[in-house]
Amino acid sequence: MQNMKVLIANVGSTSFKFKLFDMPGEKIIASGKIERVGQPRSPMQYKANGKGEIALEIACPDQKTSIQTVLKLLTDAKTGVLKDVQELGAVGLKTVHARGINDCVVVNDDVLARMEEYTPLCPAHNPPYILACKLFLELLPGKPVVGVFEPHFHKTIPDYACTYGIPQPWAEKYSIRKYGFHGASHRYVSERVPQLLGVPKEKLKIISCHLGGSSSMCAIQHGQSVDTSMGFSAQSGLDHAQRCGDIDPFLIPFVMDKEKLSTEDVRKALCKSGGLAGISGVPSGDFRDLEDAAKQGNKRAQLAMDVFAYQVVKFIGMYTAVLGGVDVIAFAGGIGENRDRLREKVCRSFGYLGLELDSEKNKVRGEEAIISADRSKVKVVVVKTNEELIVARETVRVAAAQ
Repeated sequence: MQNMKVLIANVGSTSFKFKLFDMPGEKIIASGKIERVGQPRSPMQYKANGKGEIALEIACPDQKTSIQTVLKLLTDAKTGVLKDVQELGAVGLKTVHARGINDCVVVNDDVLARMEEYTPLCPAHNPPYILACKLFLELLPGKPVVGVFEPHFHKTIPDYACTYGIPQPWAEKYSIRKYGFHGASHRYVSERVPQLLGVPKEKLKIISCHLGGSSSMCAIQHGQSVDTSMGFSAQSGLDHAQRCGDIDPFLIPFVMDKEKLSTEDVRKALCKSGGLAGISGVPSGDFRDLEDAAKQGNKRAQLAMDVFAYQVVKFIGMYTAVLGGVDVIAFAGGIGENRDRLREKVCRSFGYLGLELDSEKNKVRGEEAIISADRSKVKVVVVKTNEELIVARETVRVAAAQ
């Protein structure tokens, strides 16, 4: 792997987080975040090796200011770890969706146009990443800006598993197929689990459960994705905090006709008021808030958690069939790493596979661990996923090839 300093950016509509990696050593030499971008005062945290930490509030009216602030911190004589921006080898972003792209690519005008076309599929995710890509191309001319698109890990899914039963002229004209998402997380799980168990990836059938505000599951064989729960859009598969998961497609035109809704009305409702929030009535749909509400007697909050657990069980069952068995079930993401009761409820369904959970080991939260009993035929692990590291590795690979 080529020696390179790469800036990995995680962009939200009102936040900017970053890590600066020294590759191939995979050492983080600076990191930080700016929150509440666009508000009168924006909290900022910054940490650099040998330079201490900074925590203060700044005026950050837009994302261009946030990126300029970070670049200045990284190159400042007192706070920086770079002589100037020319030391940067590349910028990597965990881009989400673009027409016909299920790989890691250097961002150019064509890639940006393809992201724009698919913005209606990811209205909360694509706009901030499109903006960030444009800003980095403007502020760092000549430096590769690499989009590590979320479907990249799923490009190994066979045609029969990613083809929809729709008129094929639609599929061909608009590049409609199962893309899958959370690729960086599932790829990390596919690499980390063999290390934790000391077993080559070629000998493992893994079901990766990335569970959080946005959730997806992945069937992994020989280190490659062979199926995943998300499809053409990020509004698919399991129910998410506020976004719907899989639904009957005829539900949508039925409700549109009855309620006289536009496509934008439906898109907003299913993205902001769907999923666990829609079932429970708890606006955030956050699992922690659902647990609190259920303890206070909110039966719909309990129903939302039961629905979610059932969906996880269902996908594990399907993917066990797809893989012809399962060796490891891996939990990752905010819910997967921290909700021990959810893990216990899910694993309880697979005693017939010889899965035995160790109740004491399962009490772990936010830490990597093997939580199945030593005699369990199916191993259960908690993985602290590291999407930024995968993005850094792919950014170096793509930039070096260019």
